[in-house]
Order: sequence, then C-alpha cells, then structure tokens
Amino acid sequence: MSTEILGKVADFISRADGGEHISVTECEDFLNQVPSFTDKHTIEDTRAYLDFLGNPDENMKIIHVAGTNGKGSACSYISSILMKAGYSVGMFTSPHLVKITERFQIDGKPISDGVFVEVFIEMLRRTVEYNSDKGNTNSFYFPTYFEYLFFMAMLLYDVYPVDYLVLETGLGGRLDATNAVKKPLVSVITEIGYDHMQYLGETIEEIAFEKAGIIKSGVPIVFFDKRDESTAVIKKRALELDSRAVVVESRNIQDTRRIEDEAGNKYIAFSLNSLYDKYVDIRLSTEALYQSENAALAVETVGILRGLGTEISELDIREGLLSAKWEGRMEEVRPGIYVDGAHNIDGIMAFLESIKNMNCSGRKLMLFGIVSDKQYKEIVRSILEAREFEQIYVAVLETSRSLSVSDLKGAFEDAKDELGIIGVPVKYYSNVRDAITDIITNRKSGDMVFAAGSLYLAGQIKGML
Repeated sequence: MSTEILGKVADFISRADGGEHISVTECEDFLNQVPSFTDKHTIEDTRAYLDFLGNPDENMKIIHVAGTNGKGSACSYISSILMKAGYSVGMFTSPHLVKITERFQIDGKPISDGVFVEVFIEMLRRTVEYNSDKGNTNSFYFPTYFEYLFFMAMLLYDVYPVDYLVLETGLGGRLDATNAVKKPLVSVITEIGYDHMQYLGETIEEIAFEKAGIIKSGVPIVFFDKRDESTAVIKKRALELDSRAVVVESRNIQDTRRIEDEAGNKYIAFSLNSLYDKYVDIRLSTEALYQSENAALAVETVGILRGLGTEISELDIREGLLSAKWEGRMEEVRPGIYVDGAHNIDGIMAFLESIKNMNCSGRKLMLFGIVSDKQYKEIVRSILEAREFEQIYVAVLETSRSLSVSDLKGAFEDAKDELGIIGVPVKYYSNVRDAITDIITNRKSGDMVFAAGSLYLAGQIKGML
C-alpha cells in the first residue's frame, strides 16, 4: 500500500479526532480509490477480519440472499413483511442507485450521512489496529471496496442493533465477503442466469455452484426452480450439508394479472400455493409481472421464520408485500416514465414480458444504456426482436465501463440487419442527460418511456428527474 493512501487514512482519523466535519462524498471518493491499491482477499482472510471485529454476526438474526436477478427485490419484500410484523430490520444491499447510504437501511430507510461517516471512520481505526496487532510492517491489509462496506455493515448493525438483518451478496456467493457470516437463520437464492461469467463460470451449473456456496450446514435454503440445471446443483449441495431445501416453482404462482384501483393506483395481483398456506389475491405495488417470483420467495422465507418462532400473521405478509417498494425495478419515476435495472439477458426478457401488455394509448419508447462486460449483443437483439418500441434512444453511461457510441451503434445495426428490421429509428447520445432531455421534449400525449439495460442508467435517471 502506498504511503499516500496510508497518509489519507491517518488524515481521516486525525480530522475525526479533532471534531472536523467529514462528508459522505469524501468517504466515497476514498473508497473509489480502493481498487487501485488492494485486491480481493480469500474468504479465510475475511473471516479472520470478522473475528477481529468480535464476530458481530453471531449475535445477529441473518437472512442471507444470493442469486442473479431479483436479490434486492426479495430482500425488500422480506424486510417489509418483518417490519409490518413489528420487528426492526436492517438491510444491506448493493449496488446503490444514487447515494451510497442506500446500501445500509434500518426499517426501510437509508442511514444518515452522519452515521455513515461515523462507521466509515471506525472501520479505518479498526483496520489500523488490525495491522498493528498482526505486526504488519511490510504489507498493510486493507479490505476491498465491497469488503469494506460489508464490514461497515457488521459494525453498523452491532452498534445500532436490529431484530433481523437481511444480507445480500455482492457477487456470486461461495467466495463473497458476506459468506463469512457463520450461521444465518435461512439462506435464499433467487433466479439464476447468465451474468458475471468471467468470475462465476460459463455454464448455469458453474454459476449455480457459486451461488449455492452460501448454503450452510443445517440452515434451510429457499430457492426458485427456474432451470433444471441450477436446481440440480442447489439440491445436491443442500443434501450434502443436511440443509432443508424449500423449492418455489412457477406453478405455485397462479392468476398473475395487472389491476388498477379507483384512485388510479396500479398493482399486480396473483395467488400463491405456499408450502405453508394458500394465498389468494396477493397484491404488489408494481407493474413488473416478474416480481411475483421474488414475492413468492419472500413468503416462503418468512414461513421458515414463523416455524422458528417468529410471530408473523397472514395480514403482516399481505400488507408487507403491498407496502414494499424497490427502487429501479419497473419504477415509475414520473407519470409514464419507467426505469428498470434489467442488465442481463434474463432480466431483459422479464422486462420485455412485463411491458408487453401494458396499456399504452400512445407510443412505447425506450432509453437504453449498458456496460461493456454484459451480453450486450444478445440483449440488443432481444430488444429489437420484441418489436415493442417505436423509437429507441441509446446513451453512453457515466462510467468507464460503458459501451461507446460506436460499439452501441454497431450492436444495433448488426442486429437490425440480422433480423431484417427496418423502420425502427434509433438515436445515439454521448450522455444520458441529453437523451432523457430529448425524450421528454419530444414525447407526445399517451407515450410511455421505458429505460433499461443497466442499474447505472436507472440511477442516473433517478438522479436527474
């Protein structure tokens, strides 16, 4: 580690000791530098540091959630049900859309700037102490960006305790920093699909193996049976660890439909044949049909918690699901303008299925942006093949990972040629602000706008509107 970084660590601590104001922006700027001076550590390293912190996870009631798509939504539904039942709930998720404090929630609200800075500085102190105790002179252990935030979460919910902590993995599961927790109450795996293949493997079986790494001996696992390949891997791992497997299948979810009440509020409704009960006319405050799957996972998860003694009524479940809102997932940020964080092929297909039958008196328009390490050619082809949009706006995202205008244009032109599509205009922009401004300026009465392709895109739009 460079002396410059060590100097910044010392400076932060000195300023905090002197009572000087430190902003969240300063802390985040420092964290954004972390990838330049440290590498991902082994899970054993992470457990060793967690042990140094006093193993705060051992005093927490944790629900651990992994998966490719739907993790954040499932976390939100589980948390909301528990809150309706009268429990205090912490939730650690990633990434954030607009502000880093969103990653740490207590009772449905992000922590304050002051609490974030307090815990950030405490982590710096603990890291200096950790290296001193280990006698590190030639090397200085420093957590990666995500590891640092995870350890912050462990400190946060130790100092500000909650009844339950819903903990989302960052990437994968088996080697994820959050997998250092020793004994969650229940583990959850949402839909598994193709994403982050450079880290998790090229096949569904390989990706499922990484996700199934969160399964702990004797701890129940709830998962969605979407693909035979992933189901086989998860069941095998659960059997090896004597973990009770609770499977949610598509056939358990019936009569999914959109409804609108007299006040104009829009919902989806469905019935669920749960392992524990049959629920009729469950309602979610969203127009995303795919959310019924994540809500079903949440219902089965709290069913296990009920079996462990947690008092949760059917009314708590219904009202918790109805009141839950997860930003950036088919979220109507302005009337007729929706943002969806779909950023891989399965997410995009679910997004396209959701908008297929949405009532639109005008045109359907799309704003698209994506990062370069996704299956962008397949995603672009799927968007064009769906033939849902009369105009597509394509923008470069405010991140170094974004595709360039030329790469985006090449992907769309190649797909249009391959599919023989003509007459669907595509406009390209060097930034999201110009694109959304153009859309709003030229939008006609009855037009609906859908933005998808990246959580970066969803966050940037939410920050602008």
